[in-house]
Amino acid sequence: MTDSKPLNSDLIDKLYWLRKFRMAKNEQTLAFMVSKVTDDYHSNTAIMAAIYLAECQRERELAQGRLLDH
Repeated sequence: MTDSKPLNSDLIDKLYWLRKFRMAKNEQTLAFMVSKVTDDYHSNTAIMAAIYLAECQRERELAQGRLLDH
């Protein structure tokens, strides 16, 4: 299966990143994932804002013990 690139409109959607970050089952994995996408998209402010918001929400979920990825 080929890994297609997401549309730019997907990349600025917080929910897109939240779905990705919900694969992280602990804070260390989340930090690694965020670091990777930050390196990839650091030049696009709208994408970085969506990443930041999704990261914050996932951190709250992890702190609450929510591990489900739905």
